[in-house]
Amino acid sequence: MKKIILAVILLAAAGGAVYLFTQRNRNIEPLSETSYKETIVGDWKIDSIAANDSNNLGVLIMALDTNLTSYTFSFSKDGAVTQSLNDSIMPVKRSYQWNDSANIILSEGDSASDQQYMKILALTKEQLSLMSADSAVIYFRKKK
Repeated sequence: MKKIILAVILLAAAGGAVYLFTQRNRNIEPLSETSYKETIVGDWKIDSIAANDSNNLGVLIMALDTNLTSYTFSFSKDGAVTQSLNDSIMPVKRSYQWNDSANIILSEGDSASDQQYMKILALTKEQLSLMSADSAVIYFRKKK
């Protein structure tokens, strides 16, 4: 009985050693800052909006817009954001810039007072979640 237990322990140890050896030799490259920033480039549609505070004025105004989920936001590499509804482009000058890997600044117009600091909660190839200063969360999905 002792020989069987010893054999099982040695087999488990050998398996663990093989696993550690193969994992150590794998080249796992982290997502670079350049590829992270390029993930936002493309067309995004608003999927939904959530707010912790029911008195949030911005969410209330957005909820009154019946076309909210029909807007497409096109983020380009040069920092421009084009908003369109179906085939018509909205005449609003928007842009974005990276503050760091977890925050972007959305600008509307040329004034510094028209800037919104947005925290990135999630950014994948299919989903984007941004939280505004008033804790409203806007969920986007990539347009196919």
